[in-house]
Amino acid sequence: MRSTFKFSVVYTALFAGVSFGAFAETVQQENEQLDEIQVTSGELKQIGYHAIGTTAVSKVDVPLIDTPTTVSIVTSQLIQDRKVDNLQDALASVSGVSQANTLGGVFDAVQKRGFGSNRDNSIMRNGIESGPSQNFGATTETVEVLKGPASVLYGIQDPGGIINVVTKKPQQEQKTVIGGTVGNNNMWGTQFDSTGGLGNGFAYRFIYDKQDKDYWRNFGKIERTTYAPSLSYESENTKLLLAYEHLDYIEPFDRGTVLLTATGELPNIPVETRLDEPNNETIGKVDRIQVKLEQKLNDTWKLNANYGYTRSLYSYNQARLNSINLTTGNAVRFIEQQNNGDQRVHAGSLNLVGEFSIGEIANRFIVGVDASRNYRHIGPIYNANNSNGLRSPINIYNPVYTNPTAQPVNVNGNAYQYNYVKTAGVYVQDTAYLTDKLIVTGGIRYEYYDQFSGRHGLGGSKTGNTDQHGGDFLYQLGTVYKFTPNWAAYANYAESFRPQYAIAQLVESSLSPEQGKSFEIGAKYEGSRISAALALFNIDKENVAESATCTDGSGNSCLYIVGKQRSRGVELDVNGYITDKLSLALTYGYTNVKSTKNDTYPIYENKQLSGVPKHQGSLFLKYDVGSWSFGNVRLGGGARYLGSWYAYNSTYTAQYKIPHAVIYDAFVAYDTQISGKKLTLQFNAKNLSDKTYFPSTAGNASGTLIPVALGYGREYLLNAKIEF
Repeated sequence: MRSTFKFSVVYTALFAGVSFGAFAETVQQENEQLDEIQVTSGELKQIGYHAIGTTAVSKVDVPLIDTPTTVSIVTSQLIQDRKVDNLQDALASVSGVSQANTLGGVFDAVQKRGFGSNRDNSIMRNGIESGPSQNFGATTETVEVLKGPASVLYGIQDPGGIINVVTKKPQQEQKTVIGGTVGNNNMWGTQFDSTGGLGNGFAYRFIYDKQDKDYWRNFGKIERTTYAPSLSYESENTKLLLAYEHLDYIEPFDRGTVLLTATGELPNIPVETRLDEPNNETIGKVDRIQVKLEQKLNDTWKLNANYGYTRSLYSYNQARLNSINLTTGNAVRFIEQQNNGDQRVHAGSLNLVGEFSIGEIANRFIVGVDASRNYRHIGPIYNANNSNGLRSPINIYNPVYTNPTAQPVNVNGNAYQYNYVKTAGVYVQDTAYLTDKLIVTGGIRYEYYDQFSGRHGLGGSKTGNTDQHGGDFLYQLGTVYKFTPNWAAYANYAESFRPQYAIAQLVESSLSPEQGKSFEIGAKYEGSRISAALALFNIDKENVAESATCTDGSGNSCLYIVGKQRSRGVELDVNGYITDKLSLALTYGYTNVKSTKNDTYPIYENKQLSGVPKHQGSLFLKYDVGSWSFGNVRLGGGARYLGSWYAYNSTYTAQYKIPHAVIYDAFVAYDTQISGKKLTLQFNAKNLSDKTYFPSTAGNASGTLIPVALGYGREYLLNAKIEF
């Protein structure tokens, strides 16, 4: 079966590459009158929905067609047209990506090719590791997704890939944008973005953004305020960036709804009705600092240094459903209050890039080192449990909200959680242009880690359930064959690496790390106006661990290696101009990810992993209606398809199918000039049909309930901005 799979992959990729090439060459001929490519960020060349370069693959700017991997890019124009306001919304325009458990909205949580979770350190910011939450905002310009194992360049990762958020940088050209937003749910917002040159190679940028709206369900509010100054310097040989960002936010802590394992159904109540409490919200702030240096040493070599610091402070309350009596409507909830969540990430990298020839073979050579320190400390966490009578009942058919609080009733053995991880890596990668058609890329990395994790009660000590250190070598090899300058086929082998750790379970220091191995082939087309990519992949993940009762008779819980997982799939992405007026962003992803071996729960073997849809797709179109004396009009819209997925009870003995959904969005925009200033009005409608949909699980199954996240309801917003 495996050889048949590989043969069909090769055949399909080559056939699709030829088809894309013929289609795209026709499109390119129709688009000769389009504007030339615009450089918007200084790092990523893009026009409309089409981008032709990436920094995610080699940590230097590389044409997408020269890379033996899949990189999907959400451009600034697509973000603007869709009025994206969070990372998961942005990634709806990327194939093979879905939402993971966000812990009630506290974290950014993304599954790439079926793998990933919250706090999996897969989210980068301008090429350096970022924190786990609030990564998308007013400073975001584009989002890159590098799919497949990325450990050779980025260290400890799941094998699904990484996400790189590219932020807005200072520009030499003076420009100021002032805007305002209004919408349903009492939405309002203000935006200010000013940039320009200061002379002698210096430039500045200052971004201020404030958003305020009521939550779409029956209570809750969302407030976000961002301040982001940045300064850059550029000379013939030197580029320097200093950037700071501060965010204050309040958001609902909302785990969505629940699936009842007894019936396989949701409670028969309006989807807007929350069964927690009005004080269930997350209050936090995030501070980010980035320093980035590019120094040209000579015509061959360049030195890159990058340092990033993120600190996220947050606290939340939650009333979490534990059981429901459908006959009476009475439900039991656990009350939890978490104080002083503190996560800090220090990450730095230093690399040397050389572009030179050995004989007639051109090379792009990179050698570098990086290191990080990831600090997570949470507590105290207060719980109200059955022993003190504060399980906070509520009737789901006639809810009465009382804002119960757990503090300071009970502090259990989970009062404080901590996870400290230090890493250091050294890597080498070379891209050799053997001919004008054949490109080969190979890389190797050694990664060292030291981690300490655990939890304890009030007055306890940090004895640690995980205390490990070690290292491993990782390899990557890929090749690209360019049939013409515009389209190519590629193949890639890559590895990933993630040490085992647990906060609540005991972890033996000798426990082998998770390892991923991926083989991918595909075809790409890259013209000046449109790009298309087809990828077929197989990822095998080994040393998958789960918790179980320790075999030493202590009754404690231990982490044991139980088996393997595998992800196979197909991904298609097409972005750019179809005609000189019509643009599209088209994606489709098929992800078959399953547990191929599970010693603890053999019944789970060969079943689709929880929360991962097999099928996903999206289509977004924009049409430039034209320009008249009164201005220019653009309109667009599209649909997102989220396929059905499975949830399981705690022992995997029963599975429940979560239904698929189609979500429709649309916009219309109008540009004109007033006293020489550009005025833009844009009206967006999101989830036009007010479809109820379920993007992910919202926690582990417990008892008779499985938490299921809810997608956002219908939303309208009108944005006005003036540029001068």
